[in-house]
Amino acid sequence: MATPTVVAPSPDWQKSRPYFTQRVRLQSLHAQQIFDRGFEICANAIFSLSVILRIVSDEDKTRELEGVVDERLNKTLADLRNEAARLVKIAEANGIELAGIEYSHPRESDAKITSPRVVQYLLIIREFDGLTAMFDTLWLSGVIPDGDYSRAVYEWKRRLLRLAGGFRALTRRATIAARKRKAPGAFDADTDDDATTPTDTTEKSRPRRPAKQESADTPQPL
Repeated sequence: MATPTVVAPSPDWQKSRPYFTQRVRLQSLHAQQIFDRGFEICANAIFSLSVILRIVSDEDKTRELEGVVDERLNKTLADLRNEAARLVKIAEANGIELAGIEYSHPRESDAKITSPRVVQYLLIIREFDGLTAMFDTLWLSGVIPDGDYSRAVYEWKRRLLRLAGGFRALTRRATIAARKRKAPGAFDADTDDDATTPTDTTEKSRPRRPAKQESADTPQPL
Protein backbone atom coordinates (compact mmCIF):
# COMPACT_ATOMS: atom_id res chain seq x y z
CA MET A 1 0.00 0.00 0.00
CA ALA A 2 1.43 3.37 -1.01
CA THR A 3 2.23 5.82 1.73
CA PRO A 4 0.14 9.00 1.37
CA THR A 5 2.13 12.11 0.56
CA VAL A 6 2.11 14.70 3.32
CA VAL A 7 2.20 18.25 2.00
CA ALA A 8 3.78 20.68 4.43
CA PRO A 9 1.94 23.99 4.83
CA SER A 10 3.47 26.84 2.87
CA PRO A 11 4.92 29.82 4.69
CA ASP A 12 2.73 32.91 4.62
CA TRP A 13 4.90 34.61 2.01
CA GLN A 14 4.49 31.63 -0.36
CA LYS A 15 0.68 31.45 -0.20
CA SER A 16 -1.29 32.54 -3.25
CA ARG A 17 -2.79 35.98 -2.61
CA PRO A 18 -5.03 38.14 -4.83
CA TYR A 19 -3.74 41.30 -6.47
CA PHE A 20 -4.14 43.35 -9.60
CA THR A 21 -1.78 45.68 -11.43
CA GLN A 22 -2.67 49.31 -11.96
CA ARG A 23 -0.81 51.45 -14.48
CA VAL A 24 0.08 54.87 -13.11
CA ARG A 25 1.55 57.79 -15.05
CA LEU A 26 3.63 60.24 -13.02
CA GLN A 27 4.87 63.48 -14.53
CA SER A 28 7.28 64.93 -11.99
CA LEU A 29 10.59 63.53 -10.82
CA HIS A 30 9.52 64.07 -7.21
CA ALA A 31 6.42 61.88 -7.52
CA GLN A 32 8.42 59.25 -9.39
CA GLN A 33 10.90 59.15 -6.51
CA ILE A 34 8.10 58.74 -3.97
CA PHE A 35 6.75 55.81 -5.97
CA ASP A 36 10.19 54.20 -6.27
CA ARG A 37 11.14 54.62 -2.62
CA GLY A 38 7.84 54.48 -0.78
CA PHE A 39 5.15 52.56 -2.61
CA GLU A 40 6.48 49.03 -2.18
CA ILE A 41 7.38 49.68 1.46
CA CYS A 42 3.86 50.93 2.12
CA ALA A 43 2.22 48.11 0.16
CA ASN A 44 4.14 45.40 2.03
CA ALA A 45 3.45 46.98 5.41
CA ILE A 46 -0.26 47.43 4.80
CA PHE A 47 -0.57 43.90 3.41
CA SER A 48 1.12 42.50 6.51
CA LEU A 49 -1.20 44.55 8.69
CA SER A 50 -4.38 43.52 6.87
CA VAL A 51 -3.57 39.84 6.28
CA ILE A 52 -0.52 38.49 8.10
CA LEU A 53 -1.11 40.25 11.42
CA ARG A 54 -4.58 38.70 11.67
CA ILE A 55 -2.94 35.27 11.72
CA VAL A 56 -0.72 36.02 14.72
CA SER A 57 -2.80 38.63 16.56
CA ASP A 58 -6.38 39.13 17.69
CA GLU A 59 -9.00 40.91 15.61
CA ASP A 60 -9.52 43.83 17.99
CA LYS A 61 -5.83 44.74 18.02
CA THR A 62 -5.63 44.49 14.24
CA ARG A 63 -8.68 46.73 13.78
CA GLU A 64 -7.17 49.26 16.16
CA LEU A 65 -3.99 49.44 14.08
CA GLU A 66 -5.98 49.65 10.87
CA GLY A 67 -7.76 52.65 12.36
CA VAL A 68 -4.38 54.31 12.94
CA VAL A 69 -3.37 53.66 9.32
CA ASP A 70 -6.68 54.99 7.99
CA GLU A 71 -6.38 58.13 10.08
CA ARG A 72 -2.87 58.87 8.80
CA LEU A 73 -3.82 58.22 5.18
CA ASN A 74 -6.93 60.38 5.39
CA LYS A 75 -5.08 63.20 7.15
CA THR A 76 -2.31 63.22 4.54
CA LEU A 77 -4.75 63.22 1.65
CA ALA A 78 -6.79 66.04 3.21
CA ASP A 79 -3.67 68.13 3.81
CA LEU A 80 -2.54 67.61 0.21
CA ARG A 81 -5.88 68.85 -1.10
CA ASN A 82 -5.89 71.81 1.26
CA GLU A 83 -2.42 72.77 0.03
CA ALA A 84 -3.57 72.44 -3.58
CA ALA A 85 -6.51 74.75 -2.86
CA ARG A 86 -4.12 77.29 -1.36
CA LEU A 87 -1.92 77.22 -4.46
CA VAL A 88 -4.96 77.66 -6.69
CA LYS A 89 -5.82 80.87 -4.82
CA ILE A 90 -2.24 82.12 -5.18
CA ALA A 91 -2.35 81.41 -8.92
CA GLU A 92 -5.68 83.17 -9.34
CA ALA A 93 -4.45 86.18 -7.40
CA ASN A 94 -1.47 86.47 -9.74
CA GLY A 95 -3.31 85.69 -12.97
CA ILE A 96 -1.44 82.42 -13.48
CA GLU A 97 -2.97 79.54 -15.44
CA LEU A 98 -2.00 76.29 -13.72
CA ALA A 99 -2.91 73.99 -16.60
CA GLY A 100 -0.53 73.34 -19.47
CA ILE A 101 2.79 72.60 -17.78
CA GLU A 102 4.77 69.77 -19.40
CA TYR A 103 7.60 67.52 -18.27
CA SER A 104 10.53 66.18 -20.21
CA HIS A 105 10.44 62.65 -18.85
CA PRO A 106 7.03 61.50 -17.57
CA ARG A 107 6.96 57.84 -16.67
CA GLU A 108 4.45 55.04 -16.46
CA SER A 109 4.85 52.43 -13.73
CA ASP A 110 2.99 49.30 -12.68
CA ALA A 111 1.60 49.42 -9.16
CA LYS A 112 0.80 46.06 -7.59
CA ILE A 113 -2.42 46.48 -5.59
CA THR A 114 -2.56 43.98 -2.73
CA SER A 115 -5.01 45.69 -0.36
CA PRO A 116 -7.59 48.52 -0.47
CA ARG A 117 -5.41 50.88 1.57
CA VAL A 118 -2.60 50.58 -0.98
CA VAL A 119 -4.94 52.23 -3.49
CA GLN A 120 -5.21 55.22 -1.18
CA TYR A 121 -1.44 55.58 -0.85
CA LEU A 122 -1.18 55.44 -4.64
CA LEU A 123 -3.84 58.16 -4.81
CA ILE A 124 -1.73 60.24 -2.43
CA ILE A 125 1.26 59.89 -4.77
CA ARG A 126 -0.85 60.98 -7.74
CA GLU A 127 -2.25 63.94 -5.81
CA PHE A 128 1.30 64.90 -4.87
CA ASP A 129 2.25 64.72 -8.55
CA GLY A 130 -0.49 67.24 -9.30
CA LEU A 131 0.54 69.41 -6.37
CA THR A 132 4.13 69.40 -7.63
CA ALA A 133 2.89 70.60 -11.03
CA MET A 134 1.27 73.56 -9.27
CA PHE A 135 4.48 74.35 -7.40
CA ASP A 136 6.48 74.06 -10.62
CA THR A 137 4.13 76.40 -12.50
CA LEU A 138 4.18 79.04 -9.78
CA TRP A 139 7.96 78.74 -9.46
CA LEU A 140 8.56 79.01 -13.22
CA SER A 141 6.21 82.01 -13.28
CA GLY A 142 8.27 83.75 -10.62
CA VAL A 143 5.49 83.76 -8.04
CA ILE A 144 7.25 81.44 -5.58
CA PRO A 145 10.91 82.14 -4.73
CA ASP A 146 13.51 79.41 -5.27
CA GLY A 147 14.03 78.76 -1.56
CA ASP A 148 10.32 78.50 -0.75
CA TYR A 149 9.77 76.21 -3.72
CA SER A 150 12.59 73.82 -2.83
CA ARG A 151 11.67 73.74 0.85
CA ALA A 152 7.98 73.06 0.22
CA VAL A 153 8.57 70.21 -2.23
CA TYR A 154 11.21 68.68 0.02
CA GLU A 155 8.94 68.76 3.08
CA TRP A 156 6.12 67.03 1.20
CA LYS A 157 8.45 64.35 -0.15
CA ARG A 158 9.79 63.68 3.31
CA ARG A 159 6.31 63.48 4.77
CA LEU A 160 5.09 60.92 2.22
CA LEU A 161 8.19 58.76 2.63
CA ARG A 162 7.91 58.93 6.41
CA LEU A 163 4.27 57.91 6.10
CA ALA A 164 5.31 54.67 4.36
CA GLY A 165 8.19 54.08 6.76
CA GLY A 166 5.90 54.67 9.72
CA PHE A 167 3.50 51.98 8.49
CA ARG A 168 6.39 49.54 8.19
CA ALA A 169 7.59 50.27 11.73
CA LEU A 170 4.05 50.07 13.12
CA THR A 171 3.39 46.69 11.51
CA ARG A 172 6.75 45.29 12.56
CA ARG A 173 6.30 46.25 16.20
CA ALA A 174 2.75 44.89 16.28
CA THR A 175 3.76 41.58 14.69
CA ILE A 176 6.69 41.05 17.06
CA ALA A 177 4.52 41.86 20.09
CA ALA A 178 1.75 39.50 18.90
CA ARG A 179 4.15 36.60 18.36
CA LYS A 180 5.69 37.14 21.76
CA ARG A 181 2.27 37.02 23.37
CA LYS A 182 1.48 33.74 21.61
CA ALA A 183 4.82 32.11 22.39
CA PRO A 184 4.73 29.80 25.47
CA GLY A 185 6.14 31.56 28.47
CA ALA A 186 6.95 34.71 26.52
CA PHE A 187 6.54 38.15 27.98
CA ASP A 188 4.47 41.00 26.60
CA ALA A 189 6.84 43.74 25.52
CA ASP A 190 4.12 46.35 25.93
CA THR A 191 3.50 45.65 29.61
CA ASP A 192 6.76 44.22 30.97
CA ASP A 193 9.51 46.79 31.35
CA ASP A 194 11.84 44.33 33.12
CA ALA A 195 11.90 41.77 30.33
CA THR A 196 14.75 39.31 30.45
CA THR A 197 17.16 38.90 27.59
CA PRO A 198 16.98 35.78 25.37
CA THR A 199 19.99 34.43 27.23
CA ASP A 200 18.25 34.85 30.56
CA THR A 201 15.11 33.18 29.23
CA THR A 202 17.10 30.23 27.94
CA GLU A 203 18.84 29.74 31.24
CA LYS A 204 15.60 29.88 33.19
CA SER A 205 13.85 27.39 30.95
CA ARG A 206 16.71 24.85 31.01
CA PRO A 207 15.92 21.88 33.33
CA ARG A 208 18.10 21.80 36.40
CA ARG A 209 19.94 18.71 37.48
CA PRO A 210 18.98 17.37 40.88
CA ALA A 211 21.34 18.56 43.58
CA LYS A 212 23.83 16.00 44.86
CA GLN A 213 23.32 14.74 48.38
CA GLU A 214 26.08 16.12 50.56
CA SER A 215 27.28 13.95 53.43
CA ALA A 216 27.97 15.39 56.81
CA ASP A 217 31.73 14.92 56.21
CA THR A 218 31.74 16.90 52.95
CA PRO A 219 33.33 20.30 53.52
CA GLN A 220 30.82 23.07 52.92
CA PRO A 221 31.87 26.23 51.07
CA LEU A 222 32.48 29.31 53.17
